[in-house]
Formats: sequence, C-alpha cells, structure tokens
Amino acid sequence: MDFRKDINGLRALAVLAVLLYHFRPAWLPGGFAGVDVFFVISGYLITGIILRGLNTGRFSLVAFYRSRVRRIVPALAVLCLVLLVGGWFYLLPLDYAALGKHVASSLGFVSNIVYWREAGYFTANAHEKWLLHTWSLSVEWQFYLLYPLALLLLKRLVGLRALRGWVLAGCLASLALCLFAAPRWPEAAFYLLPTRAWELLLGAVACLFPLRLPTRGQRWLERAGLAMILAGFGLMQASQGWSAYLVLLPVLGTWAVIAAARQGSWLTANPAAQWLGRLSYSLYLWHWPVVVAMNYAGWLDNPLSVLAGMGLALLLGQASYRLVETGGRSAGPRLQPAPLATLTLLAFIGASGIFASAGAVTALRSISTSDRARFIQDYADRQNQLYEPYWLKCDAFSAFTQRGQSGIDESCIRRRGAGGVFLWGDSHAQALSLGLRTQLQAGTPFYQVTSASCPPGLTAPLQQGAVGQACVYATELAWRSIERLRPSIVVMAQKDGHDRTPWNDIAARLQGYGVRQVVLVGPVPQWSPSLPSVIANRHWGLDASHIQDRALDRHLLDVDRALRRQIDPARVQFVSLLDKLCDASGCLVRLSGNDQLLQIDDGHLSAEGSMYVVRQWLLPQLQPAQGG
Repeated sequence: MDFRKDINGLRALAVLAVLLYHFRPAWLPGGFAGVDVFFVISGYLITGIILRGLNTGRFSLVAFYRSRVRRIVPALAVLCLVLLVGGWFYLLPLDYAALGKHVASSLGFVSNIVYWREAGYFTANAHEKWLLHTWSLSVEWQFYLLYPLALLLLKRLVGLRALRGWVLAGCLASLALCLFAAPRWPEAAFYLLPTRAWELLLGAVACLFPLRLPTRGQRWLERAGLAMILAGFGLMQASQGWSAYLVLLPVLGTWAVIAAARQGSWLTANPAAQWLGRLSYSLYLWHWPVVVAMNYAGWLDNPLSVLAGMGLALLLGQASYRLVETGGRSAGPRLQPAPLATLTLLAFIGASGIFASAGAVTALRSISTSDRARFIQDYADRQNQLYEPYWLKCDAFSAFTQRGQSGIDESCIRRRGAGGVFLWGDSHAQALSLGLRTQLQAGTPFYQVTSASCPPGLTAPLQQGAVGQACVYATELAWRSIERLRPSIVVMAQKDGHDRTPWNDIAARLQGYGVRQVVLVGPVPQWSPSLPSVIANRHWGLDASHIQDRALDRHLLDVDRALRRQIDPARVQFVSLLDKLCDASGCLVRLSGNDQLLQIDDGHLSAEGSMYVVRQWLLPQLQPAQGG
C-alpha cells in the first residue's frame, strides 16, 4: 500500500485533539474522540495488509503478528521502563504498586479490562494513572489477534468475494451492541472490544468498499468528513460521559476522509500535519505521563505551564520516534529489536514484582519508608477497619461478596420501638452511620439498609454482576422495611449523581408510608488523587484546616446547585455539605486541634469526620423529629 498523506494528516489531527483535551479539556472538550479516529485508521490499514496477503496467497499469521509487535511494543516498553525507573525514586508505595500493575497490564495488552474494572476514564482520579491511555492500544491489539483469524475463517467458509459482506455485517452488529450497551453499561461500552470493534471495522469497510469519485466529489467528501470530525470534537463533553451516538460524527468523518483519498489536500498534506502525523504514536505514548506528572505537581491550572508541558511531550515524542520507533529507517542512534525484547520482558517481570510487593517497600528505596509513605499507608489500612464504624453488617454488597451471606444482618432492621431514624444509601451513607448511631437521643431507634455503589431510588439502577444483585436486594429491602417500621425520619445519602434521582417522587412515597421527615445529605467534597495523597504530595508539613487544590472534584459543585433547583423543599430537607465544608479559603480537611483527616480516601468520611459532620450539620436538622 502506497503511503497515504491524507491518513498521516488524520493521525496528526487525532493526536493533536487528544493532546489538547488531556492537557486542557476546556480547549477542546471532545478531543478524547481523537482515539476513535485512530481506531478507524487502524482498521483500514490492517485490512489492506491482510487482504493483499490473502489475494496473493502469501498471508502469514506469524509474520503479521510479528510486524504488529515491532510496530507497537518497542516504544511502549521503553516508556514503561522509564516510568518504573522514575517511580522507584519518586512514587510512594501505593502509587508505585498501582504503576506496576498498570505496566504489566499494558505490556500484556489487557489494560482496557483493568481500567474498566477500576474506574472511569472521565473521573478525576484518571490523572493518577500513568498508563491510562494504553487502554486504546489494548483494544487495538485484541482486534489484531482476532481479526485476521476471523478473515482466514471467512475466506475458507464463504470465499474472498463474500467476505466483504460479512465484515460489513460485523461492523453493524458491533455498532448496534454499542448503542444498546452505552446507556446501560457506559464504562464497559467505552473500554471493551465488542463495543469498539465497529470503529475498526468501519475502517475495514472503507478498504473493502472503495469509492471512485471525481476530483470535485473527493474534495467535498473530504471537507464534509473533516467538518464531522471537528464537530465531534466540539460537541462531545466529558461531563456528559461517552456518547455512542455523538461518536458517530468523528468515526464517520474519518471514514469519509479516507474514502475521499485526496493526496494533495492542503488540509491533511501540509508539512506540519505530515510531521505531526509521523510522530503521532510516540507522541500519544509520552504525552499522558507528562500530564500525570504535571497533575501531581499541581501545574495544570497555569496555561503557560500547560504549553510548556505540551512542548515537553513533543520533544519526548520526537526522541521516541527517532531512537526507538523508526528502527533501521532513520539515521542516528537507535534501539535494536533483540535488546528491546529483553527490556520488554524485564519491564513486565519488574512491574509484576512491584505490584506483588505492594510498591517495593525497602530501605533501598527511601521514599517507600518515609513519613509520607507511613501516612498514606495508615489511611489505606483504615479502609480495612470500617466494619463497625460503617456498620457493614448492614451492607448488602459485602454480605454477598465477602461474607457469603444471603442478606444483611437481621439486627439492622429489627423493630426497636416507634418512630426512629432510617439510614439508606451507598457507602457514603454508611459513612454517616457512626455519627448518627452514637449521637442520636438516647432511646431513638436506628435502622440501616445500605449497599456499596447503590444509591437510593424508587427502583434499583441497572448494574452488572454482584453490585447489581446486591443493589436490587437492598432497594427492595429498604422499601419493605420502611413500610413495615414506619420510621419518623429517613436519611439518604450517596456518592454522586444526585441530580439524576427523582427525590420528590421518592419523598412522596416515603411520606405515604408515614415518614414525617425526609432528609437528603448532599455530596461531600471528593478528591482525586485521594485526600491523603493530596496532603502527602502537595501539602505535607502544613497544618491548615482548609486547603485549596485542583484535586477537588468541582463537578460536584454543579451537581449540588442542580439539586437545589430540583428538589421540593416542602417534601425534602436538603443538607448541602459542600456549603458547610467549603468556603473561599478552600475545603475543610482536618478538624481544629486534631491531626486526623476528615476523609480517609477520595471522599469517605473518617470516624472523626462522621462524628463531626453529623454533630454539626445533620443532628440540628433531625432534633425536632427524633421522637416517635
């Protein structure tokens, strides 16, 4: 296949979009869709390589896989090694253990599955993960493993001529699955191959169904395609999550530019685009670690720092391209395949060892035994000591998955008298349990039905696996228990998404069961990295009660404001903890005269935090209605 300047120009556009979005999301809100452009390009190029081999009868599966390894692995392995070496000196044990896990998953090309199971691409803690961007490489590699096998099988079963229709059908089937799954399981739809394969297969369709257009038609199709790509970059918003419908814009736009096949267009063939396109893979690899490093240092708020960071990413990408990626095709020093295979193996083994050893805690690594490391470990240990403070005997998820029980402890909903307080929600509701149980008026009945990752609702939200099973159980049990117990007060709390819950309808049903007071506790400040990490990395040695830090999830401020407009104060009593805990000086992180943090991780209240929040802000709202 001849070199395609239009495709190289598309690479430049895609990597520039990703760069702008990652360094400064406000500059290009949908720039993350540059990855979708890469997927279509990859599907087109790989299909061309395979089809030429099939048509001549010379296609070798082993040679194909070897060529993919040589294209992808060397630059990735060097990046991983640099991160492991740098992390040895600068990362605290928990962060270093996470890096080890992510290096191993990236080199094993399963990082998309790992990140899917950990957290979302658009959440604040994404900026803690040095190799988050490798999820797309894992998707591509999984496609590379399966796609040629599928084409070989189809060639044998239906022949080369009919193969085109099967590829088109596979593309449409994957798209249908994506559109179905995205609103129901957004994280899985974003990260996993079955719901992403249609993008790569659309590139295959462009290869299998080439268009023959006059010059004028090529020009207009190219312009339409570029307009769709840019529209996608502008219309998609991280705050709205990943939209399987809006992503059609950049994906179909990429197909249009490839199908137009204009080689002399100034839009894609100009020297700057060609230079950036050649660097695109190495630049993509190196830009994200620069973003994460700047996030740790707190430099992403300054536009000048951001521009400097982008310049550094370009320099690192250029170095990787010349020294590693191009191999024998460029002059100057370079890394050869044999040493790189050894380095890749060393990186994989070293990463696995770092993860298995919980971050290489050793005297040889001074940062791993520092006061900051002990501080972080102390708060990590506290997360394993929450059974009594959070009353986890009332948590359906841990009952199902950890204790092998069929339900929560009977004492959580055993009648203790008339009236009382009923606590309902997810783990953020559990965080209020200690403060409520120990500070309610003596003799006030207290009940609790909670389940991790399960907010209150008229019905349980659709969720997968054990989380979904526990959520259905907890939601149905909460409603049955409230109807039977007739508590005077129901207190509800959850991590986020408050503005997507029909609180007025929930309150109306609760009041129909005799509940006199419905109290909704708004979101607490949430941090990424976690609050202990923020303190250890950027506020160490300071004893201020409030801090200002970009790690604060400011999206929750919008949620809090939207919630105020949504709820009917005649039905729901809203307690805004963001209002109470945050002011112009920042957000409260430690109590006066107490070194203990208000929260133990990204947002869950510590024991001291639970007692303080309930005493200061929740109990005054409940006093009039505590009695039966």
